Amino acid sequence: LALAASYNLPQRLAARQATRERDENLRPLAHHREQELARMHRNFYGFDPSYHVARHHFVHKVPHAWTPRHLALHR
Repeated sequence: LALAASYNLPQRLAARQATRERDENLRPLAHHREQELARMHRNFYGFDPSYHVARHHFVHKVPHAWTPRHLALHR
């Protein structure tokens, strides 16, 4: 609500739009998408099984073998 009532909202929106256009000219959004899809492909079909192990543990509600030290302050 405070942002909508701001006296300089049009200027802020124009600056944001200019920044977005500049970023899009430097590296189009499609390029970011292609990079992300390439990373996802490596996770799903690459040699590192950690994604599949983590997914299996999440889906089957497998508890962690130990509690991280920053959470187990009593140890």
